[in-house]
Order: sequence, then C-alpha cells, then structure tokens
Amino acid sequence: METAVIAAIILIVAFLPLIYFTRRSSDIRLVGRNLVIRYPLRKKEINLDTELKSWKLQEINRLWIGKTHAINLELQSGKRHHVDSRFNRETFNSIYTVLTENFEEKRKMDLT
Repeated sequence: METAVIAAIILIVAFLPLIYFTRRSSDIRLVGRNLVIRYPLRKKEINLDTELKSWKLQEINRLWIGKTHAINLELQSGKRHHVDSRFNRETFNSIYTVLTENFEEKRKMDLT
C-alpha cells in the first residue's frame, strides 16, 4: 500500500513540470471561420465573426533564426492569442488569408 502511494506521488511530481511547460504549446487549426486551439488539457474554439475585435501582423527578428512573422488576435473579451509562422507555417498562411479576405477592416497597422 505504501509503495503504491509513493509511486503515485512520484508519477505526479514527474508529470507536473511536463504539464507546466507545455501549457502554452498548442495545436491551432482553422475550420471554416472558427479557430480551434488545442492545448494539452483543453480545447478552445474562437468564432472569428463574433469574437474577433482586431488583428495585427507583426515581424519578429530573432537572433539565430532570422525573420519570422506572427498574427496577434485581440478578442472582444480582451484576451489575446497569437500564431507564429515559425511553428505553424501552414496554419499561419491559411489564417492570414482568411483575415485579409474577410476581416481587413479589423486590421491594426504597425506604428513603425
């Protein structure tokens, strides 16, 4: 009995860092006009027609990688999400196409 409890505690302690460090990693898909974000422990759907407040394309210069781009989405609730072209190239391109074709009026331009 004691060994089972100790084994369970060890497993929980071993998986806590894994859950902590992967909580921001996600799988982002575009289904129609819905953005589906799958986190390790949950799934979130964002309806771009009703929930999108504004969006912005940002250029990121990284020291070792070079230039990448990110789409920053601001929702009506005040929350923000971003899609980076470094990890999600296909998703990035499809989201950018949908945003430029359907939501150009909600785009915020860079100040620079």
